[in-house]
Amino acid sequence: VILSAPHGGGLKPSEIPNRNYGTIGADRNTAELTYAVRDALIELTGYAPHIVVSHLHRVKLDPNREIEEAAQGDAFAEYAWNEFHRWIQLARINVHVRGEGMYFDMHGHGHAAERLELGYLLSSEELNGTDASLDGLSIVQRTSIRELGRDTAIRFSALLRGPTSLGGMLEDEGILSVPSPSVPSPGGDPYFSGGFNTQEYGSRSDTELVSGIQLEHHYPGLRDTDENRRAYAAKLALVIQRFMLEHIGFFEP
Repeated sequence: VILSAPHGGGLKPSEIPNRNYGTIGADRNTAELTYAVRDALIELTGYAPHIVVSHLHRVKLDPNREIEEAAQGDAFAEYAWNEFHRWIQLARINVHVRGEGMYFDMHGHGHAAERLELGYLLSSEELNGTDASLDGLSIVQRTSIRELGRDTAIRFSALLRGPTSLGGMLEDEGILSVPSPSVPSPGGDPYFSGGFNTQEYGSRSDTELVSGIQLEHHYPGLRDTDENRRAYAAKLALVIQRFMLEHIGFFEP
């Protein structure tokens, strides 16, 4: 299991100029949430996941973008960007030695609908389609969970939004998510489908064994207080373990 938090940092060192374009708002408490999930996985399993956290505020660096937009030509920001991504790459190499694994990119959203948005690199329009359209090979090959889709014994649409999907298991824990059995698609609501990190570190080719999912968390009840973060983290840790046991056949942190 690999967790990353690219937008939860708060440091604004003066030697790095502010970025002039792109999104600069931080995802409040996503770094703290990532640490809480790590603690919950240790409590549940006795083992820690890999975690990679950017401590720089997003106004200085956006590790979830190509380096040009992320660092905007500053040498210090570029160094930090390369360091962030190198740690994820090293974690994936470690996982590949053992076999398959999961990568989760931890984010926060401010959309009106208070539910998790699970990003598989599929657009709202694609998720708004039928199960039959989602089961097509062309869809499977473009997602960040291609490796899971290749091996699953269930239809790909069920892997995305059925009872044993990540959204389905979160729903079992009382966490409303999209896509999931009760909310199979975003409809006309805003939805984050997955960004640069999910594209880079999910399983988008035959040689990639680590599947990736972007987790966009609403603020109230999940990220707002330490108590809520830890309560949610315990549920997410359990869901991660269940999901991997169901679809990979083993759990290795």
